[in-house]
Amino acid sequence: MSLSQLCRAATLLLSISLTAGITAETIQIAAEDDWLPYARADGTGLANEIIKAAFKAVEVDVEYRVVPYARALIYIEQGKSIAAFNVPLDEKSQAKYILGKEKLFDAVSAYYFNVAHPQQAKSRDELNNGELVGVVRDYGYGDHYLNLVKTERIREAVTNSESSNLKSLSRGRIDLTIIYDKTANILLSRLKLQTNIQLAFINETTPIYLAFSRSHSQGQYYADLFDQGMKSIRENGLYQKILDSY
Repeated sequence: MSLSQLCRAATLLLSISLTAGITAETIQIAAEDDWLPYARADGTGLANEIIKAAFKAVEVDVEYRVVPYARALIYIEQGKSIAAFNVPLDEKSQAKYILGKEKLFDAVSAYYFNVAHPQQAKSRDELNNGELVGVVRDYGYGDHYLNLVKTERIREAVTNSESSNLKSLSRGRIDLTIIYDKTANILLSRLKLQTNIQLAFINETTPIYLAFSRSHSQGQYYADLFDQGMKSIRENGLYQKILDSY
């Protein structure tokens, strides 16, 4: 082998060695396991897809640790995870987490009722009779809802799933339940309750976020990176394409 061939071989080996030593930056995120179609137990969903696309735009790989929503929040409060989703914008979440500048999406939540038990209230502002409202543990429904609970104008019936609340509503055990509209459309069909349970009135349109841990040393770093990635996929059209697919 000539000297020039030896040099080229050495250069190639050095290049391969250096390339092999490079590892992609990876973030592990606590992913909610049960909020159709925003997040599913298999690690897929609207939010999951948006988050991966945004981080990919800034050359960060994402690994999901799929857990119940309440546990995901505990992980970021304790700094065991850098981030978790899907966290609504309200006073409580702003105080506890780093929410960043870029939201994941807006989600419309509404009160639903059993047609066999009509409600006097015709809007959220008319709720004032201690109505028993089914909600999911640690889910956020906005500041208006929090104020209704705080002033005891409504009462909470807390469960672990929206399906449980719909079943309780169909059996007359609660007066109302709050569900996000995309979720309600899926679950009412799945449970065959479309004729029994109907939308009463809108609660609110809530910005939903990927929340970052204030207790984790890299919380702010990755929040800033995520904002950059979100801006990128909004500008190139990928964000809207993902939204439209759901």
